[in-house]
Amino acid sequence: MNTLDVVWLPHELGGASLEGRAVIVIDVLRATTSITTALAAGAERVIPARTVEQARALAVDLPGTLLCGERGGVPPDGFDLGNSPGGFTPQAVGGRILVFTTTNGTAAIQAVSSASQLTLACFRNAKAVVGALARAAESAPGGQAPAALRDVLIVCSGRKGRLSMDDGWCAGHLTERIQAKWPQVRLSDGARVARDFAVGAGAPTPEGLAETAAGRAIGDLCLGDDLKICATMDDLSVVPVWRDGAFVKGGEEEG
Repeated sequence: MNTLDVVWLPHELGGASLEGRAVIVIDVLRATTSITTALAAGAERVIPARTVEQARALAVDLPGTLLCGERGGVPPDGFDLGNSPGGFTPQAVGGRILVFTTTNGTAAIQAVSSASQLTLACFRNAKAVVGALARAAESAPGGQAPAALRDVLIVCSGRKGRLSMDDGWCAGHLTERIQAKWPQVRLSDGARVARDFAVGAGAPTPEGLAETAAGRAIGDLCLGDDLKICATMDDLSVVPVWRDGAFVKGGEEEG
């Protein structure tokens, strides 16, 4: 692996080429946590939509799908599920196709949807994400990372166009683990800042997430249980992988 870059907001990409990069999107509170949780609970696939209108249109074209997501932190009218990871249980989503739209996370996904390799990360699957990178490199001829893995780009979703501490916290933990696995990797300034912040902040906690802007907004909606789930570290082995316009289950369970 040659370089690792962390951008704290999608607009920092500035139209940069995604060719030859493994792209990882993070929206800890709550989109990437919820999508990972849904796939771990047995959802068939998750289709991100940029707008509520687009999500509704997709659901019409795909009868039997579940409409999921939020605006202002709560489900839009007529949606089946919101953006609380605890709602994505096997009973609720097992075997179902989900159409998913959120304020920040799905917008970030759309910004990098042209990437040849795109995955999602959160605290719950951080170990699995790094493991997936390692397995891809090990499976290549001669143990050399394929072109799409020689440069890694982590994209933080942010919140309302401003940086989000929770996303940077997770990006920093990923950066620290990737650097430990590939000590020769060159870190961008954004990656160094994220790593140093995460080292100082330590392991995620519900209380720590509650102090972020996104965490305070979730608390104001009386959704504090979401923070407990989002702060859980390394309890899922699923990595959402982008295939044909949707996220499907990858990671250790990919077969």
